[in-house]
Amino acid sequence: MPEIAPVDIVKIGHPALRAVAKPVTSALRASPAFHELVAILKATLEGNGVGLAAPQIGVALQVFIMEDPQKAVDADPLRDAKERAGFPLEIVINPVWRPVGEDRRKFPEGCLSIPPFLAAVDRFRTIEAEWTAMDGSLKARTLIGWPARIFQHESDHLAGRLFIDDLPDVPELKYKKLGEGVPARLLQALGLDAK
Repeated sequence: MPEIAPVDIVKIGHPALRAVAKPVTSALRASPAFHELVAILKATLEGNGVGLAAPQIGVALQVFIMEDPQKAVDADPLRDAKERAGFPLEIVINPVWRPVGEDRRKFPEGCLSIPPFLAAVDRFRTIEAEWTAMDGSLKARTLIGWPARIFQHESDHLAGRLFIDDLPDVPELKYKKLGEGVPARLLQALGLDAK
């Protein structure tokens, strides 16, 4: 595998953010190209946030990573209200989720593809989440509070949705540079169109 470096996160306006991501097959999940993609996601997210979806680096596949280091949690004065608890890096492939009850919470949310815009977003407080891990095992977890919010936010990216889509008043958001994402050779190795 080539040396792994972070790549440009694509910004709103880039078509990858509005594409519906394709499911990851077991053969693709085991491929060197997919392992490279996950390594790039990790390198790109490091120190920049709590989650990153493949479409944010120009790849229309159903995978995202999420983590919330305890140091970041401890530094957040709203951690208790957000029900924020630290958790290690999780690689989430082909996720599905459903709400548990109707309880929703509204908190400011941002997105690495729409910097530095923040807005209060209403999301389910508790969800049942299921996904495939890198080793092919199925994972199921009840997520509450901030982890549930991250899972919902990143899952939205896989459906071509952004957190601003349901806001009543959104200013026009444009960026001079939309970002490059992963190189075309990796898109081709993943079986995706390298437009």
